[in-house]
Amino acid sequence: MKEKTPCGYWYCKPGASRKKVLFYIHGGGFNSGGAEYSINMARNFCKSDDYAVFNVEYRLAPEHPFPAGLEDCISAYRYLTQQGVRGSDMVFAGDSAGGNLVFALALYLRDHGLELPAGLCTLSPVGALDDSLPSRKERADRDCIIGADFTEEMQITYIGGHDVRAPYLSPIYGDFTGLPPIWMCVGTEEVFYDDAFALQAAAQNKGIPVELLIGKGLCHVYPMFPDRQSKIAVESMRNFIEKRLRVSKS
Repeated sequence: MKEKTPCGYWYCKPGASRKKVLFYIHGGGFNSGGAEYSINMARNFCKSDDYAVFNVEYRLAPEHPFPAGLEDCISAYRYLTQQGVRGSDMVFAGDSAGGNLVFALALYLRDHGLELPAGLCTLSPVGALDDSLPSRKERADRDCIIGADFTEEMQITYIGGHDVRAPYLSPIYGDFTGLPPIWMCVGTEEVFYDDAFALQAAAQNKGIPVELLIGKGLCHVYPMFPDRQSKIAVESMRNFIEKRLRVSKS
């Protein structure tokens, strides 16, 4: 069952509970993609009757640069709480740029005293929008999806006049104190390879548990492609979600 609201799409099995929610933020480099088109990605992680997926629709660059997308994610969070969903009954998840927004949203909620989700799941997350991480250049010729000009494009279309190292733009520079447990995956053949490890370090430095899966020989957001390692990653992420939401195994 799919249902649109002003800030996203619901997906759940008929009769499924909406009191526990996988809050999904799609990727697309902050300038493409959409909730409706990524619902199949999000629904892969929802095989249980005990929770639903809410796939966030957010404004895109260049027409709507930072912080528009983050603001829309905050609005979507508030919408869910108004529907009676507690923050602790959500898990935030997202791929690529959506993974960046997952961390930014969690940091924002923590900074403003709002209830945090039970967990964070990210697939090939963008941890920083500067050029500080070596894999951005070292793996550019191995990445079949993201080009070496990603950071330059973000400067033009998304960042605007903001400090690129601000944690809501580049979460690796943030203080992860108080954030919930984290699940991540990343492929060895992508420019965001080092992002995952930098995010892992930022979390573990504050005592946050992190589970990081590495897709050997695989590309950006590899779980969306048919592969044995992809199936393992999807099952691992689903198990993490169900554990954090305290629901029965699917």
